[in-house]
Amino acid sequence: MKSVPRSPHGSRLRHSPWLALILVLAGLLSAATVAAAAFGVPDLTFTPKSEKQFTNIDVARAYSKNYYGVPNAKAGPTPAADGSSDWTTPLNQHSNYAREVRRVVHKGDKWLRSHRRVKHRAIVLDVDDTTLTTMNYELFSNWDFNPVTNAVFVGLTGTTFTGNMFPATPGMVHLVREAKALGYAVFFVTGRGDAQHQATIANLVNDAAAGLPDITSVTFSGGTVPEIDAGYPPATPLDTGHGGFADGLFTKPPVGSYPAYLDRPQFCGPSIHATPAVSCPTVQYKSGTRAYIRSQGFRIVANFGDQFSDLKGGFADRAFKMPNPNYFLP
Repeated sequence: MKSVPRSPHGSRLRHSPWLALILVLAGLLSAATVAAAAFGVPDLTFTPKSEKQFTNIDVARAYSKNYYGVPNAKAGPTPAADGSSDWTTPLNQHSNYAREVRRVVHKGDKWLRSHRRVKHRAIVLDVDDTTLTTMNYELFSNWDFNPVTNAVFVGLTGTTFTGNMFPATPGMVHLVREAKALGYAVFFVTGRGDAQHQATIANLVNDAAAGLPDITSVTFSGGTVPEIDAGYPPATPLDTGHGGFADGLFTKPPVGSYPAYLDRPQFCGPSIHATPAVSCPTVQYKSGTRAYIRSQGFRIVANFGDQFSDLKGGFADRAFKMPNPNYFLP
């Protein structure tokens, strides 16, 4: 950095614009560091003392629409009567969200290419808002998650497969195809339950890959949209140790059915042996699953996820955080 001349009156510069600039930059850097620490992994127990300490919820929804490139979209389950944007509108591929995702994809692609000679190389990917984008459901539900209506977007009405509605995350199909071409094993690790296993494969790959009927459109709540087969390459087959699944997609088993490899004190052991048994937290479930993949001889070169709980816990050389301003999962 260019040196600052000393004052003839001593070591301190009086009214120095350089010093003022340095102090301002230092202050901004400090504030940014604090902000990153505060907002990177938020404290959900924090109780604001003033409305100024958090964003107005209606304003946050508007910001989300703007970010995803649907600024005038109608929120709610009923499609817009005037033909304006709503939950049936296709994902905007030129939004700020799409651009930010593609920046992560670009970094991930460079990293995978630079490690293409690693033996037994593999990548791990989350599903919701990592490989499939759920903004259409946020609009449908007005950012109020309901497991029954969300399951319809996943592809299930009750237990019947009725077609998938989540589009591929921009750039990610290309990334995963390139990884496969470079010799990487591909695994998907999701918090979705085992009951949604086949519907998830149908959305990620196609209906036939999941052994399900080929559906071309989905009609729900007065709207009709094309059924989505994202076109990802199938995951690398690997026995998951539960549910009879051996296809490289790890869905979360129900309480009481966790595989033996998760029954470790640092993973899901405490949840398994609780009285009564409880659901394993995401960090322990996903890190334990990555540890299992590694125990099968794979080296996880990259782990992609939109939640910090997708990425914490180790067992991957590098983590790539996908943007998702819509919800937080500890």
